[in-house]
Amino acid sequence: MLTPTEKRFLLGFFVLQQIIFCRSSDSKYRFKGILNQMLVITFNKNSIMKSSLLAIAFLFGSTVALVAQTADQLYEEGLKLRDQKKANEALEKFKQATILKPDYTEAFYMIGWCQNDTKNHTGAIETLRKVRLQWSTIPKVYFELGYAFEKNLQKDSAKISYLKCTDLKKDYALAWKQLGYLSYDADDYTAAMDYFAKYESSAKSEINDYQYWYRKGFVHNATKQYDSAKLCLTKSLSFKKDYTNTYLEMGFACTKLKQNDEAIGYFNQAMALDPKSHIPYNGIGEVYRDNKKDCALAMEWYRKTLSINQNEKKANFGIGYCLNSEGKYQEAIPYLKRAIASQNNYAAAYVDLGYSYFKTNNPSEAIIQFDKAISFNPKNENARYYKGLVYINLKDKMNAQKMADELKGLGSNNTASLQERINKM
Repeated sequence: MLTPTEKRFLLGFFVLQQIIFCRSSDSKYRFKGILNQMLVITFNKNSIMKSSLLAIAFLFGSTVALVAQTADQLYEEGLKLRDQKKANEALEKFKQATILKPDYTEAFYMIGWCQNDTKNHTGAIETLRKVRLQWSTIPKVYFELGYAFEKNLQKDSAKISYLKCTDLKKDYALAWKQLGYLSYDADDYTAAMDYFAKYESSAKSEINDYQYWYRKGFVHNATKQYDSAKLCLTKSLSFKKDYTNTYLEMGFACTKLKQNDEAIGYFNQAMALDPKSHIPYNGIGEVYRDNKKDCALAMEWYRKTLSINQNEKKANFGIGYCLNSEGKYQEAIPYLKRAIASQNNYAAAYVDLGYSYFKTNNPSEAIIQFDKAISFNPKNENARYYKGLVYINLKDKMNAQKMADELKGLGSNNTASLQERINKM
């Protein structure tokens, strides 16, 4: 007959046995044998209390060791799957590891990484915020969190996280690159170039990211550094030869450098990669319009664009501009109107439309268009110059002089020409 103490002890062993087996089913039978043997040993009436304490200590220690080992094994399996680019499978392994070891911060970080890789950026933000509480001084947490914010279009939060990452590790190259990309997306090209320089100085090996070199080349083009743009874009092409946008940017840079044949060559390569794109047609049109001064050929290329999209703004503007240059002012008007319909703040189109009205003896409508151009581009010189000519034709010397004074304030080269005409009134 068991004593009350022995009964309580037996019940305790039974409960502990169930806990162990639920957490470690793969080791169930091995541990069950050990537990049963210890149960027999424990009921030696001469040493029941001492043996029971030792047994409980042994079983708890063994259980904790097994659980920790299993969590680590799952974690290692997850890392291997991640390296094999099997993010979904890796994610499950990391989650299983955290079930066995709820304070496994390394595994939770990898869960956030996999959530980013599988485009669950909202989930990544939630996970990585918790990781940040434990790893508040670990740079990679802030980088991964910044990436999740960036992809979730929370750009301000992304920037804060990336900057924190670089505060903790000054040469964290990828954080500098992503900061550059954020500035690139925001059209802040000065900041983008600053971050790109820090990225390049921090990089430990050759940068073979074609998209990075493309974006840097784009920034150089946007800031009128066309030779530098070509160097970056050439690097981009060395790493990926079938990226259409790189050929378009190369064509643009060559156009601005008046390397006409080279520009046309790049636009033709872009056309071969993407036959449905109208952008190369416009590019070649601009080479003929702006550099070769051949409006007839320019309009041929612009019309190829309009055969794809009759409302495309640059082609409509280009034809309108060429028709004005050929003295076909009335014909130019509908093209310029379509350009404006496609982009309501198209200042250059308003200038040319105003010029068409000016040359077709519609001064009031011309002034309206010039004023719109100035409202969208307050430093627009051509709008003021042509508006001054309208006032001269209207014999309105006061307003003509006002335009000349505004041009002078802008430092325009057209000031002297307009002032000479005013002086003859």
